[in-house]
Amino acid sequence: MSIWLILIVIFLLLIACLAIGGPVSTSIGFTAVLASMLFLTKGDVLYLGSVLYQNATSGDLIMMPMFIMMAEFMAIGGIAEDLYYVFAKLLRRVRGGLAVATTLACTLFAALSGSSPATAATIGKVSLEQMAKRGYREDFAVGTVAGGGTLGIMIPPSITLVMYGILTKTTIVGLLMAGLIPGLMLSAIMCISNLVRVKINPALIGENKDHTKINPDLVIKEEYNTTVWQDIKMSAPAIILIAFLLICMYTGAATANECAGIGCICSMLICFGKKKLTWPKFKKAMINGIKSSGMMILLLSSAGMLSQVIGKAGIATALAQAIANSHLNRWIIMILMFAVWYLLGMIMNPTAMVTLTIPFVFEPLMSLGFSPIWLGIVSTLCVEVAMISPPVGNNLFILKQTCNVDIGTVYKGSVPYVGILTIGLVIFCLVPGVTTLLPRLMGLV
Repeated sequence: MSIWLILIVIFLLLIACLAIGGPVSTSIGFTAVLASMLFLTKGDVLYLGSVLYQNATSGDLIMMPMFIMMAEFMAIGGIAEDLYYVFAKLLRRVRGGLAVATTLACTLFAALSGSSPATAATIGKVSLEQMAKRGYREDFAVGTVAGGGTLGIMIPPSITLVMYGILTKTTIVGLLMAGLIPGLMLSAIMCISNLVRVKINPALIGENKDHTKINPDLVIKEEYNTTVWQDIKMSAPAIILIAFLLICMYTGAATANECAGIGCICSMLICFGKKKLTWPKFKKAMINGIKSSGMMILLLSSAGMLSQVIGKAGIATALAQAIANSHLNRWIIMILMFAVWYLLGMIMNPTAMVTLTIPFVFEPLMSLGFSPIWLGIVSTLCVEVAMISPPVGNNLFILKQTCNVDIGTVYKGSVPYVGILTIGLVIFCLVPGVTTLLPRLMGLV
């Protein structure tokens, strides 16, 4: 049977499974099994069971529940609130300082959670209330949290990059370290854009052109009555833990799995030291870690089965040959891939979006000479865009639910950050060395 007919049948099976409401992970697994039964041998069908077991029991998966529980403990310990307070205090004399403080708090909390939804929800709870008190326009405040929250899946320890690494057999430590510089660059671009937007339109922070408040009677001034030493005590544990984990990964003193374990234990100790770790909260963190990691492990295992079928059927090789024979510039093909990811991100779960597409496009894109680490970073950036793209961006609905904000306001606030992240994507395409600098210095590229 024609390779292209097999590809079309696989796509139709996937679409049918998703259309009837099947979970993404089981839809991918069912498609892999059925396609294998239709187009491959009996031995290939039986081997899928081994593929599922090997993927589900891979040692690389150990880090996922550890990083997730690290985020849970940090949320319990009130680290997000402490980081936001310290940054807000430092930037209190800057116009738009709370927006910048929100982005910086998202950046640091991202380095502790590895999750975009967790970052948006946790920082949003504390920052939106403070920005409202200071007269910030609601859509601007929500957009700041939505945009900053996306950094959770770029800055290490990124769960999305871990999933990409397992799926494509790319070095996970290299991917995690590769996300650091792009993540910090995106954070800087967001901070600068916030300040520029406030300069151009002071109404975003509830001010007139002459720096007076539009509604002074509604503005509540925040009191910062802590000492410098108290501020250090509030922020130092998180900063020291982040620095320690990054140094361990960069120097090779610890593997990614070991760093995940260290981070989980240290975050639990920080939470215990702050006297905020109770048995119910500990149990909740453990249960959330098990639920989230179980879902991701099933998704990755199913995607591994589909990758096996695609490889055995010769689809990846056929796609690579078709691309080579098209004689199109590789960047045109890559731009088309970005467009596909952007469109898919508007209608489906962002993480599932990459998990579904990477098995089909990884080998063809590698044949064009793209770096697997670079592809991991730009695909993750496309996931970031998907997370704040109307109408179904994950972060948008998380903010609506956790912060009780109108969905129209959330949409309005998030749109500028889609443009900001796209600027970052263009930079990483024009200067791809930015994404591979640290892995190259570590000898991983």
